[in-house]
Amino acid sequence: MKRTAGILLLSAMTLMTGCSGKQDSAKSGSTAESSSSSMPQRYELKSGIVHYAPMVIMGIKTVQTLYFDDYGRREARESVTDSNIMGMTSHERKMDITDNDAVISFEVEKIVNGKDETSKEATKTSMKDVREMAMKMGSAFDPDEMKKNFDYREEGTEIVAGVTGKKYSISLNKEKTDARVYGVLYKNISIKSQMGGITMQAEKIEENAAVPSSKFEVPAGYTIREVNLEEEMSGAGLPVNK
Repeated sequence: MKRTAGILLLSAMTLMTGCSGKQDSAKSGSTAESSSSSMPQRYELKSGIVHYAPMVIMGIKTVQTLYFDDYGRREARESVTDSNIMGMTSHERKMDITDNDAVISFEVEKIVNGKDETSKEATKTSMKDVREMAMKMGSAFDPDEMKKNFDYREEGTEIVAGVTGKKYSISLNKEKTDARVYGVLYKNISIKSQMGGITMQAEKIEENAAVPSSKFEVPAGYTIREVNLEEEMSGAGLPVNK
């Protein structure tokens, strides 16, 4: 599942830039296992909601919203995608939840040409696997070392959604240092990212907002399938260093 591997890889990169880090049934109201001390705080705000501007790529419109609590130890990224390609209409809403040491992804709804094709399966991956994968990609999961390996650069500041954030850039290919990914962080929250011609940018930020606990829960009736990150990335065609 390419989407799951991509989300996990993004989580590893976010941890880097933000630092200065069997099958069973889901019960109603269940969340990923929590342990507040198992993961350092990611953001400098206790809670918040970040609304990102719609992205339209080749006729496919995607709107994302980020919800977080406990200084980012719990976060949920909601993606709503609508498309109408060659007469085929599709509406999808997906959730990617990070709760301390677990990442859970699932479809909330998927309607294709008026037919409900929503999967009732959620995938769960350990954040420990994400950290181990980051170590393989970097040499050590040390912020300073990883910033060096990815040619991390401070690029000044930029105003996004009415706030001033720190702009940075990284190179994902040491052989092509001019091919860079740019981003803007506000209190360690990603409020803008740009790679090639694709830009995701916040348009509204609600600081210290009350986030419903349901945003971090797997709906009743779903099963949770645990996945291996290394196998996911290999299956998605992403490089995995042994």
